Amino acid sequence: MSSYYGDRSRDIPSWDSFDNPDDDDIVDTSEYAYASRDHILFCIDASESMQTPFPDQDTPEGIIRGKSALHQALDAVAKIERSKVITGPADSVGVLLWNVDPSKTPSSSAGNYKPGTQVHQSLRTINAEEIKRIVKLVEVAKDQYDNQGDDEDVQTTQPDVFGETFPPCGQKEELNIADVLVTCNFLFRDAGTKLAGNKRVFLVTDNDQPPGSSHNRAPARTVYGDLLTYGITINTYFISRPDHRFDASLYWNDILDREGEESVLTTDDGLAELADVMGELVIRQAPKRVQFSIPLKFGGKDGDIEIGVSGYAMVSSQGKGQPKLVRMRGQTVEEVQIKTEYTSAETGAVLKDAEIGQAYQFGNEGTVRNVIEPNWWESNEHQAEQQMYADEIVRLDNERRQREEEGEEEAEDVEMPQQSRANGKGKGREREEKPKVVARTRLQFTSEEVAQFKSMGLPPQIKILGFQGPNHLDVDENIKHSYFIYPNETEYTGSTRTFAALLKSCLKLNKHALALCRFRTNTAPEFGVLIPQEETLNETGGQDKPPGFHIVILPFRDDIRRPPKNMTDNLVATEEQAKLMSNVVKRLRIKAGRYRSEAYPNPALAYHYAQLQALAFEEDFDPASPAAQELDRTYPKHGGMHRAAGDFMKEWNQAIEADDRAEERLTGGRKRTAGTRGGGGGDAAGDLEEEDLRDVRGMWKMGTLEKLKVQELRDWARFHKISLTGKTKKADMIDTLSEYLEQEGGAGGKKTKK
Repeated sequence: MSSYYGDRSRDIPSWDSFDNPDDDDIVDTSEYAYASRDHILFCIDASESMQTPFPDQDTPEGIIRGKSALHQALDAVAKIERSKVITGPADSVGVLLWNVDPSKTPSSSAGNYKPGTQVHQSLRTINAEEIKRIVKLVEVAKDQYDNQGDDEDVQTTQPDVFGETFPPCGQKEELNIADVLVTCNFLFRDAGTKLAGNKRVFLVTDNDQPPGSSHNRAPARTVYGDLLTYGITINTYFISRPDHRFDASLYWNDILDREGEESVLTTDDGLAELADVMGELVIRQAPKRVQFSIPLKFGGKDGDIEIGVSGYAMVSSQGKGQPKLVRMRGQTVEEVQIKTEYTSAETGAVLKDAEIGQAYQFGNEGTVRNVIEPNWWESNEHQAEQQMYADEIVRLDNERRQREEEGEEEAEDVEMPQQSRANGKGKGREREEKPKVVARTRLQFTSEEVAQFKSMGLPPQIKILGFQGPNHLDVDENIKHSYFIYPNETEYTGSTRTFAALLKSCLKLNKHALALCRFRTNTAPEFGVLIPQEETLNETGGQDKPPGFHIVILPFRDDIRRPPKNMTDNLVATEEQAKLMSNVVKRLRIKAGRYRSEAYPNPALAYHYAQLQALAFEEDFDPASPAAQELDRTYPKHGGMHRAAGDFMKEWNQAIEADDRAEERLTGGRKRTAGTRGGGGGDAAGDLEEEDLRDVRGMWKMGTLEKLKVQELRDWARFHKISLTGKTKKADMIDTLSEYLEQEGGAGGKKTKK
């Protein structure tokens, strides 16, 4: 048995689009494309205005020098590429700058691209060397930027490294946007067909009226349409200058076909938007691998309609991953191919798959001698017995035929074992197969027989048994992670159309499907429910929730257990307490409106990835540095929480402290006043009433103090002002109380059992 882990494609087949305007019942699934890889081309304007630093800011902490838009954009690119080493190692990133002086552009980057553009990084899978180059560029710029000092009289200037690397062209030599988009198209074309997934262009500029905006816009519209045809989208980040607010309606909304509310979004600060997008891109996304690809059957008695579906896991645990086994061969690194072989313990010969079986222990091998012998069921003795039964069956059949011919009534048939009937049919036929050799203490089966035991004869499939309303499904029946299924056109053509129609019908009728599921060949059949999910979009028009079915695995009877009493037998809050808690919750809500687990990485994994990043870029990693301390994003922000809802928390705590029901629950049903909280001493007369205490003196006389609870012993000692300080064990408390009762002059109690 061998396995190879190479660079397998993680792309998931998208739903094939179809268009049938004559039939309103058919759902268009063209927007259901799914991609697991991200390919980003940064298209940054390098004009003179983009390289002009923003004005300095005077703050109480000191002067903050303004960085240019080009400096901030390249800084964001460097951070994104550094993070994608871990979050998306299969993603592609490219960097294109335009409005660069053609006479100073390196000839190697000109190629087939338009003059005035410079390809600083080709669009291909990220690698450490190219990332080091752009990180080094940003670090050199930062050093030159910091060397300008904190003197307010010194005007901030752009670092020289940017002017030397990306020399800006004159205003009259600036490019038409059509030429820029054509170069973007060439870069995606030259990257090859491996760019399967989400393809985007991040366009950064501060020029709202580029050349050609007044009279020649048709070429730009045409090239933009070509990009959309190839599945390439453009995300714009427009930058407003201090003396000029960017107006996208002058040119960009026209060529990008943006109208209405979408055009309003383009007037925001592009650098702030780029920072937000950078926060989204650095989130580690688990690749959505296909868990299974099986047929889905429904309709009729045996499933007359059969389509193909693929299932994806909705929840997966993230780990550090297994390192690959490699070897150095010259200047290249080759991955080692893994191969597993089984050898005989006696001869050492390599065994074939046909020579290896599976056996289950039957008996105690330690006490029973494991003798190899022929299978009795195939022995001569057993065969003679079976032959006798076969002869008897033939004789009875002959007698019955004779009675039927003579018109006599049929006699009752003699029931014989099914195996005997089968052997009767083969009378006189010699057995060609040799008897199997088995061990007394083992039962041996082939791999096919073991698989038959697990599957109960059912192939991997999802077979819908019926439909019912959602009121028949309880929340506590969801005890396993669910799957999400999409149609798969690979095996069955037309699966997308049929799947979309089934989903639309379930949503329209508010029904979910009950199904018998077997997802893989090595799993047992399970019952599940298919819950439909409608597609939802976010504010920007992107897909928030995809359309499809969630498969929830239903538990068997013995999988459901009653919850513990301490989870069900709880006190119900009053309306006032609920209202006070709602005030706390409102102040502590997440800004996004919902919790996103991927935005809060595992601190241990984040620490591990930070170390790998430092090794990859040959940097020092200091665990005590502030950057390393910020890796744990799950630590609660107590200061901000108390500033936002501190007063409401106090009100809620006071309402709980004033509730007598909580006191009764804490003391096991005996009412205590506020003076007893914390288990301290307190005034005995004000703490407890004598009628509330157990008869400790009487139980002492009977010698049964060990039957009392620890809290009851403490309450009696507190009432009689007996110190139990340092007494943590029940036996020590009983000894102290017994000494007190003896000194009090009681009628000597019996010896207490310990």
